[in-house]
Parts: sequence; structure tokens; C-alpha cells
Amino acid sequence: MTGSEQGTRPSRHGRRAALIGAVVAMAVPGLAGCAAAVAASPRAVPLTRAVAAGRLASGSGAGPGWVPVPFRAAQLSVPGSWLVQARDQLSCGFPRATGMIFAGIGPELPKGLGCGLTARLAWIVPAGHLSHRSRHCKPTAVIHGIGVCRLPSGKGSVRYLVPALGVKVGARGPQARRVLATLTRSPLSVALSPGRPGPVPASWLRRQFGGVWFATPRSWSPEHEHQWATCGTGQGAGTLLLIDATKPPAALPCPYQIPTASAEQAQPGLTVVTGKYAAQSVGEKYPRCLTRHGARICLSAITGQGGASSGVLIFSVRRPQHRTATYFLLGLSGSGARARTVLGSIRLGRHLA
Repeated sequence: MTGSEQGTRPSRHGRRAALIGAVVAMAVPGLAGCAAAVAASPRAVPLTRAVAAGRLASGSGAGPGWVPVPFRAAQLSVPGSWLVQARDQLSCGFPRATGMIFAGIGPELPKGLGCGLTARLAWIVPAGHLSHRSRHCKPTAVIHGIGVCRLPSGKGSVRYLVPALGVKVGARGPQARRVLATLTRSPLSVALSPGRPGPVPASWLRRQFGGVWFATPRSWSPEHEHQWATCGTGQGAGTLLLIDATKPPAALPCPYQIPTASAEQAQPGLTVVTGKYAAQSVGEKYPRCLTRHGARICLSAITGQGGASSGVLIFSVRRPQHRTATYFLLGLSGSGARARTVLGSIRLGRHLA
């Protein structure tokens, strides 16, 4: 590979996101309004109606070997070997890649990257400002209960406007229609769906850490650490990692990982970080907040962004008017219903200063 293809992008914070090979560093614009759009869209379907209509992400209809790739409120499934392209991760030089899916950006690669587009492509991009006519367009198809409106497209391509999810989706190549047939709501949209979350299952355990009460599945084995020393999304599959960050975060050589759909697939699990170096360890900004059950819950600025960060919901919890916070990194696997239950179970304890 050329020098530009070989270049690696250090993680967003050097520790949390794994190093991704063959990446061109790109500026990442703020997505401050994204979480609000997902959580409070006037056209969002409440969770109870979504379940009744079979619209959850787990019902995408994808075949074996296909995995979901979300962006904001929408999700498409593609073969696991496809490369995931996003604003802060553009990859090439991998001969095994049979396709590409673009999350949040159009299907094009910058000149000088050293490679071109594959024959099989898919994309999910923001719909932008929608006129009244566009918001209420007559659906030309209904996919998993979601109305879509056909848009003009080039030869071999299919494009849809999805007003209910605020996106446009498209695909090109032999598998275009099969990919678009997997359209569904993303786990993030379910986790942040308006309305009251369901009750915590009786089999779950309620736990307290960092001055916050929350519930998790009994099968999530708790592990305790005193220093942030993790790569990837900062989670272990099916694990509850509790970090009392009494030491500065460790600088690790994170493993090389090709950003395929399979490699970036969300995993179930939860990491909770508290202590002196908690904010430095997680290292995000939290521009969008709401108060629930007396707790100030703020979503990270990367909420809903496509690419490596799309499989985890990062948020802080603190008392209003207080600066000390506890940080959560919650896996957005499956339909998002489990993440919604965890998020809805959060209550303040007595010791969150």
C-alpha cells in the first residue's frame, strides 16, 4: 500500500477507539443536534408502536453473514466484509473488500486516497431540510413498516427518501435492492425513543457505582479496574466494566483493525467510569442534556455519528448544578431495547457529589 493508505489515525482519545489502518484523517463536524433529532423527532414512532409493528432493528430481514450498520435513526444491513466509510474513517487498499457502505457521507472517496469505489455500494445520509411536501410524500414502498419515497437515481442505483427517519438511503450494484430491503430503525433511535421505557426484567440486577443506580442483565459479569486501559469502544462483550479512575488513563498500542461491518458491529455490555480521572479517560464533550428523575443526563457529541462510534451510546450522569459526573458507555446491540431499559433504569445514589 502507498504511504497514504498505510497511514493510521490515532483514536479519538488515543485510548478508546482502536487504531484503524488505511485511514485518511478527516475533520469531524459537531453533531450536537443529532441526539435531539433522534430522541424527539415529531415523526418518531413511540417504542410500543414500533414493537407492535415489528420495526425493531432485530427484524431487519438480513441474511446469514450480514450485519447492521447504523447512522442516526436509520440502519441498513450489509455483508460483514464490506468496509464502513464515515466522515472520520475513509479506508481502501483491502483486496478482500467486496463492497462499501457510507454512513453519514455520500458514496465518494477523495482524490489521492489511492483507491476507488467498489461495484457494490450503499449509503445512509442526512435528509437535510425537508419541505412540507417531502415530509408527507406518498410512499412508493414500505420497508419493515417504514414508508419510503423513491428518488431519481443513476443506472444500477436505487435511492429512497425516508421522512420518518430523517435520512436518504441508496445502494448500487447487484445487491442494491437486497440491501435496501433491510432498512429499519437503528438501536439508537429505539434507545432514545420518546415515552416511558418498559419495566426492568425481574432477572436483572440493580447495581450502584459512582453514585448512580442502574440495572443490567444478570449475565453481564462485573469487572473492576482503577485505570482506563482499553481500546475499541471501551467495552467487553457481555461485560460490566466498572472503572474507578484513580490513575490517569494508560496510553496503549491499540490493535490494528480493518473497519469492516463485522469488526464494527455493536456488542452488548456496559462500561461505567468514575473517579478523579474519569472525564480525562472518556474524553468526550456533552452538549445535549436532559433531567430525568433528578439526574442530569448528557449525551456525547458523537451520538448518532456513523463509523466506529456508532455501536456505543456515551453519556454522563450528574446532579444538576454539580460538575462531578459518572460516565457510561453502553452497547447498542440488537434492537436497542436492552440499551433503552438500562438507560431508563438510571437513578442517582447518595454519593454523587
